[in-house]
This record gives sequence, structure tokens and C-alpha cells, in this order.
Amino acid sequence: MSDIGRQLVDSLYAELMIDDEWAVRRDRGFTWWGYRLAQHVEASPTVHLGDQQRCVVRVWTEVAREVAPASNPAAALAAVNRQQSMSAAVWDRPARRVNECATTVVSTDTLDWHTQLLATAAVLQNVSAHANAPALAQACGGTPALSNHPDAGERAEMDGVLGVPAQRVIPAGAGGSRYTGPLVEGLGGYAAKLGFRATADATGLVCEVPYPAQSGRDTALLRISTTQAHPVLGHGALVVLRLPVAPGGMRVARLANELNAAEARGESAVPLLGAWCPDVLATDGNGLAFTCFLPNLLARTGLLEDQIGYQAARARFAQAQLSG
Repeated sequence: MSDIGRQLVDSLYAELMIDDEWAVRRDRGFTWWGYRLAQHVEASPTVHLGDQQRCVVRVWTEVAREVAPASNPAAALAAVNRQQSMSAAVWDRPARRVNECATTVVSTDTLDWHTQLLATAAVLQNVSAHANAPALAQACGGTPALSNHPDAGERAEMDGVLGVPAQRVIPAGAGGSRYTGPLVEGLGGYAAKLGFRATADATGLVCEVPYPAQSGRDTALLRISTTQAHPVLGHGALVVLRLPVAPGGMRVARLANELNAAEARGESAVPLLGAWCPDVLATDGNGLAFTCFLPNLLARTGLLEDQIGYQAARARFAQAQLSG
């Protein structure tokens, strides 16, 4: 049986139509230069579970280096992460770097779908990193993480695949959400089968997922909305997991970065396709939430159902991290 991790890496390389001249291949991953920033893809060792294989695939793009801790990088990243789609901007304090990061968990029966999902996330991440690098590096007291291919040198022109958001994702987001209707209205029943209290209609879901903590509440609130458009990508599905915590404005950014960093390392065992940030639905900025925006281009049966399970697991992970 072929290794699922190597299969996904090869499929993603092909899906992104990467020119060999601008890439460095490795056994379980690759680095490539779509323009001036390096993007990395790496698959973890594969775990065999019966006739299924499972592995974690990480995608990250270098944004800034030589970041100054005194500049409060977590606060600068919190503002960026409030408007992310399928990645998190993460401050790696020991390395003094900022990267945009995404992960997913792939199994044998989800390989084809995860190739498209991760390819979309990778392109959006790469474009976002290039757009944010100058201002974010300045805000963090560092420098943009510009680099060159070890043999081909500096890439003078942007790869055509980085035009996909403007050519395909944004046009697909025009008009209404493709998730409205059948893709969302049955989510209440699906959540109930998982043992969660939930209500849903044709435009969204509100669901309580377990959050066992000494906070006076024992649930976190998951919202999926098809009525709130992304400021750049247009319509799709906004997923927000709101924790029942109020850590205070100064601590929110720090805790959000700690959670993003842990997830970027694969510690949560659920896909990092989005970012922890100050609660985008709170008026006082004191809440802590995970937010993800799924573009219209990805709309398909089962995608939102997956989000319920992922966010329930994420709430448990966050509770353990914050209480520890």
C-alpha cells in the first residue's frame, strides 16, 4: 500500500502546478518559492489503523524574521488573525519568526478531497503572507522573510498559481453563499446525533459543545454562518468557536498565539484551517475564539459536518491547554 503522506505531498505538488526550477523536494515534503517567500509542506510519519492510513500534513509560509519580543508581536498577529481564512499567523518566539501556518489530518478515504482543500489553503496562505509581510515585519520589529531558491536564485515574477484567489476564489464568493440551504440546514440533526444541543436553519448553526472547566459554564458555543461575508473573499461559511472565558484584553492576544503555535505543531490532532484570535463576535474584544472562513469554492456535502466534530475536539484541546 502506498504511503498516504507521500501521496498527498505529491498530489499537492501537482495540484499547485509547481515548476521544479523553483522547488526543493524532500522525502516527505518540499519547499517552493511562489515569489519572494518560501512555503514549506511536510507530512508526518504515517500511522496504520487497520486498512486505513492517517497522517498530519503541515503547510507554512515564512513571513518575518528577527522579530523583537518587546514589540508585542502577539498583538500585531491578533489583528491579522481576525480576518484570516484557512491559516494562522503564528509568532515562534524561540526562533524569532512569524509564519503563516495550516495543518490537516488526512486518511486513506479522504485523500482526493484533502488535496483540493489543502491546495486552496496553501494558495490563500501564500498570497496572504506576501501581502502581510512588509507591514507585519515592521510592526514586530523584524524584517520580511525574503529568501531565494538555493540554485535558481531570486524569483523576479510571481507564480501564476498565486493569482488563483483573484481569478477563482473571489469571483466564486460573489453573490450569495453556496452553503446556504441543504448544506447547512441539516446540521442541527447531525449535531444532535453527536450528543450536542444545536439549532440550525438554511443560513446557519448554533451549537453547544463540551468545555468542562471551572468557569461557571460547561460549554463553548459554535456558530456557523452563511450570511457574514469575508472582507476579501466574499461569501462562504464563517465558522466561529467561542470559548466561555474572558482573559482580559492584554492576555487574549498572548493566549491566542500560544494556542495557534501549539496547533501549528500538530498538538491538537485536528486541522488548523483558521486561527485563534480575539472573539470576532464580541463587542469588547475580551473573548477568545477560533475563526475559520470556508470560501464558496470549497462548498461540498460533509464539509460543515466535519467542522462540528473538529471544533468540539478543539474546544477540549483549548480547555486542557488553558487550564494547564
